[in-house]
Amino acid sequence: MLPIVSGEFGVVKEPEIRFTDNGRSWAKVRCSAKSQKRDANGGWVDGDPLYIDIVIGTGAEHLVESVLPGDSIIVTGKLKMREYESQGQKKVDYQIAADTIGVSVRLKPAKTPRMLEKGDSMTTDAVAESLGATEIPF
Repeated sequence: MLPIVSGEFGVVKEPEIRFTDNGRSWAKVRCSAKSQKRDANGGWVDGDPLYIDIVIGTGAEHLVESVLPGDSIIVTGKLKMREYESQGQKKVDYQIAADTIGVSVRLKPAKTPRMLEKGDSMTTDAVAESLGATEIPF
C-alpha cells in the first residue's frame, strides 16, 4: 500500500501534458518543497529544496491551463518511487500520483477565469458585487 501524502509545493517548471495510447490525458509538473530551519540568530532560513514530480490524470488539462512556474499548489496523493538506470548509474526518483491539486492563495491570488474577465482587478468589493452581497460575511 502506497503512503498518502499532502503538502504545498512550488511549481518550478511548466506542466507537461501527455496522452496514453487510448487517448486519455495526464500531466506532470516539476515542483519543489522547501523546509525552513532556524539560523544562529533565531531567524528562519530556507533549507535545501526537495524536487518532486506531481502527476495527475483526471484534471490534467485544467492543471496545464491553471498553473505556471512560481505558483504554489496544494497536492494530495500517493507517494511513488521509481528506480531506473541512467548512464550506467542506478537512480531513484520520487513522484506523487495526485488525487487532487489546488492552487494555493497563501502567497498570492490565483488567476481564475473570473479574475481575468474582470481585468485581473478583483477586490473584495468586486467579489461582493458579483455575488450580489451588500456586505461581506467575514
